[in-house]
Amino acid sequence: MANERNLKPARTKSEAREKGRAGGKASGAARRNKRDARETAKLFLDMAAAGQLDDNLGKLNVEPGDRTNLMALIARLVLAAQSGNVQAARLVLELSGDLPNRPENSFNVNVGKDDESNIVIYIPDNGRN
Repeated sequence: MANERNLKPARTKSEAREKGRAGGKASGAARRNKRDARETAKLFLDMAAAGQLDDNLGKLNVEPGDRTNLMALIARLVLAAQSGNVQAARLVLELSGDLPNRPENSFNVNVGKDDESNIVIYIPDNGRN
């Protein structure tokens, strides 16, 4: 990471051009690497769940056509959240779009069909997201 101590100004226009070109190439390579990693992750998540994962999704009454690695991952997150894992609960709510972006560290969750079952849950930030 660049900072004031290790930045050296270009001495000539051609040197500045060369450094700029090298930086552009490095930036492009980094973007391509991130893109490839994202595409690879999507490929694996979209693959059909196999073996024990498929069996576990069947026990959760997931339709056979919907049994993907992504479904298994989210199912595991939901189960962890139900067991009291606050980070898993926060992630599941974020993924589902039910976690509003508020400056305060609390949110409302409807747990029933009537308006009286509205619960406020407090999750401390602790500097982690």
